Amino acid sequence: MTTEATTDGTATAEPPDPARLAALAPEERRRTLDRYIRDEIGRLLGIAADRVDTTGRTMYSLGIGSIAGLELQCRLEAALHVTVDLQRLLRANSAAELIDCLAGQLGPDGAHQRSAVPA
Repeated sequence: MTTEATTDGTATAEPPDPARLAALAPEERRRTLDRYIRDEIGRLLGIAADRVDTTGRTMYSLGIGSIAGLELQCRLEAALHVTVDLQRLLRANSAAELIDCLAGQLGPDGAHQRSAVPA
């Protein structure tokens, strides 16, 4: 995964390749997605990726409301070729819940399921 500078000077991560993700071991796939999701949420919120709390806060309490959620949904769907349910994304207990769901669906066993729907 590489990073690029945006016009406002912030770094943005290039999305991981779904085929490459499927070939990774489950824990490495999750770590790769964790970095990518942190980068995307940080970009949306205007904060550093390392400041994004993926386990202790709901998506809403992180600051992911309907507009940011819609943008995140569109970016994930386009980059990872999955379907992300916006309402469930917004109601997720944490970003880690979304990461775990994506990691399972982008693995070799989940390749036939391309709908990222956190419980």
